[in-house]
Amino acid sequence: MVKRPLHTLESSGFKNKMDELADEVIITLHCDQKVVVKLLGTPQDLEDLAIGHIASEDRGSITSISVIGTEVMLEGEIKSRPSDDLLTAACGTCTTGEINIPNNMVSNIVNTIVKPNEFVEKMSHNQPIFDACGGVHAAAIFNSKGQLMFIREDIGRHNALDKVIGAAIKSNFDIKKSVLVLSGRMGWELVAKALRMGIELIISVGAISSGAERLARASGMTLVGFASKEIPYAVGPTFRIIDKPPRGGKKT
Repeated sequence: MVKRPLHTLESSGFKNKMDELADEVIITLHCDQKVVVKLLGTPQDLEDLAIGHIASEDRGSITSISVIGTEVMLEGEIKSRPSDDLLTAACGTCTTGEINIPNNMVSNIVNTIVKPNEFVEKMSHNQPIFDACGGVHAAAIFNSKGQLMFIREDIGRHNALDKVIGAAIKSNFDIKKSVLVLSGRMGWELVAKALRMGIELIISVGAISSGAERLARASGMTLVGFASKEIPYAVGPTFRIIDKPPRGGKKT
């Protein structure tokens, strides 16, 4: 976060005030003295961001990583993006090059009796940047019992997801057995990232897009939208959000 001078509009007129804003900078990932990708995001948890981005975009493997300011130096077998586009906080896949469309199927090992709104409520109580200034998204990984394992925030939805995936990978957490919770809408690019990681169940505060819906049905994922409302809606197999695993499936 950064402090900036603002004007507040009060009943007596405008007043000057210093307030916290969500920080937004260009973050550059390098490998072999080449730019892998430039991301517009919040400059914290950058190691998690790099690990999660490379993994969730299926762009190779990292053997070592170092962070200097907003420059992230990587070593390993890593594919650069096919264009020099800056990935902004609003877009996780915008590019003039090719998009890696996942076609894998998820397993049937995740099942939870925790209500969707309970996941969202726990996430909302662990968002310090949002509480301080607003303006950021969150992504959280829970186990099927509803225990919060990892949470990350960023001005970009896709960055927050990359960061929480990276945190899970660093901790050797079995992400395939997790429940992913998102603070905003559920678009294609977020579902695609989760699918590449083998995540079966995603719960979101916001709506589900048509692209996300099609990808979920094709891969066997379960999506829950508007989870904080009294009546959320689901796309895909419903056994993951009731206490009844499928035949041959396994509760976790």
